[in-house]
Amino acid sequence: MNKSLKIIAVDLTPVLPGGENGGAKIFILELLSRLAEMVPQTQFVLLTQAASHEELASSDRSNMRRLMVVGPIVTSSVKPRLLGFAFRVLSLLPARLRDAVSRLGYSFNTAVKRSGSGTLLRDMGAELLFCPFTAPIYFEPGIPTVCTIYDMQYKTYPEFFTAEDVVHRDRTFIEACLRATALTAISDYSRDTAIAHGNLDPACIRTIHLSMAQHISPGSENDKSVLDRIGLTPQRYLIYPANFWKHKNHEMLLTAFGMACHDGLASDVKLVCTGAPGVRQEWLLRAAHTMNLGDRVLFPGYLPSKELAALMANCCGVIFPSLYEGFGLPVIEAMAAGVPVACSNTTSLPEVAANAAMLFDPRIPTQIAQAIISLVEDEVLRARLIQAGQQRVVDFSDPERMAREYWELFQFALANAKHENLLTGAYVDGWAGPILNIQVAPSACEQTLEIEFSAPEWLPPPRLTVQASRGGKPQGVPLKIIRGASAVLSLPLETTGGYFQIQIVPTFVPARSGLGDDQRELSVMLQRCSIVRDNTDRIELFPEEIST
Repeated sequence: MNKSLKIIAVDLTPVLPGGENGGAKIFILELLSRLAEMVPQTQFVLLTQAASHEELASSDRSNMRRLMVVGPIVTSSVKPRLLGFAFRVLSLLPARLRDAVSRLGYSFNTAVKRSGSGTLLRDMGAELLFCPFTAPIYFEPGIPTVCTIYDMQYKTYPEFFTAEDVVHRDRTFIEACLRATALTAISDYSRDTAIAHGNLDPACIRTIHLSMAQHISPGSENDKSVLDRIGLTPQRYLIYPANFWKHKNHEMLLTAFGMACHDGLASDVKLVCTGAPGVRQEWLLRAAHTMNLGDRVLFPGYLPSKELAALMANCCGVIFPSLYEGFGLPVIEAMAAGVPVACSNTTSLPEVAANAAMLFDPRIPTQIAQAIISLVEDEVLRARLIQAGQQRVVDFSDPERMAREYWELFQFALANAKHENLLTGAYVDGWAGPILNIQVAPSACEQTLEIEFSAPEWLPPPRLTVQASRGGKPQGVPLKIIRGASAVLSLPLETTGGYFQIQIVPTFVPARSGLGDDQRELSVMLQRCSIVRDNTDRIELFPEEIST
């Protein structure tokens, strides 16, 4: 069922030193580590830039190596400076010229970054290009490309970006939509907004959540050295773990914290705002002093993962007033650490937090202030949030599943590029997950997709529903399967083939149902999956045909 992928190129040239990439960097390095462990026969070549090449040495292993493709001279050359100037004058141009200039600028930037390496991927024998920072800079025709979409914030809040950033982000998104064989989004919210803004076929982009709740190290609560260094007392501070980008809404948080202090918040409770230092941090530090909060609001700067984990594990709550999130990883990390969370009720955050966090409108400081007071003082609420968080975090605690879903997406991209038949979402032991993804190659004759399911007698759900869809539109009527029975889904196919999703509900996790230690999310047993041509010729996708 797995197609061989010998070499995958991964574009890590956007990676910056330290914490300037935010949660995206943490996610990508975790994902690559898991992929390398999961498929040791595949070689991963990490394309890097000079500024972060040595920092990424920790990723080196027998099947993962770095290749510096952007040297230090590129970032200081005349070409990038001229390009930046061209972007800055965009606002002075007539609207009809801006798109043409943005295309030219993106192409120019790509040419500078590639530095003549037009056949880089082919020269190294790469069979797939993975662009975890979205931009398909090193795209080469004929090589499948997978791009990750994080958010469309520049569309919602263009005022938070320079004209140069807006143009660059928009062109990056357009190029990803044009070049990628397959796209993935980190939340349903990000997927839906990408479909809306890019006019995408829903079949070409799928959601793969950040299953990284375990990122907080076990035992972090026992290491209090970072607290001593900063001057904190366990359980007597709130933390906002976020870089100081404008959408993180620090100004409103300072206002709300000042209101909470005025309304009686205990005088020994502090607010800690972590994040990479810079102009914004310095401005916020001055603002806190102007508001007479200088001794209660701390800015310790960028902290290594272990120190941040210790800081989070010992706080009395995480306050997260962001205006826009593609996912919101710190919310899940806090829940995994047994910490109560209050966060915004906007964008992806309700999807991620569900009922396990106190939600507020991030544009209303009184709501944030009340959330701050409640996180510190309301013990009943705190206990409820901690318990709900521990339950919610289970859905985001399986990094192996995240890696497996990316691997299946790579498989799909490879099969799609080669117009091959492919089934993903089923395990070798016959169990199906919540969704089966099926790629059907074009054919000159009539085709029918046949899938036979069986539900064991001991299956926890008494009945299941199977629904096929293509391009987000249901195909045929739902198939009902009762416990202890079998059923066949038969779906006529067009000669053009295409990509289909088979969703199965409800699902169960054996380890949570008293059925052993299996942590997989399962639905029903898969007996066979076949493409039938002209009512006689059968192509078996499961069990796989064995070549002789």
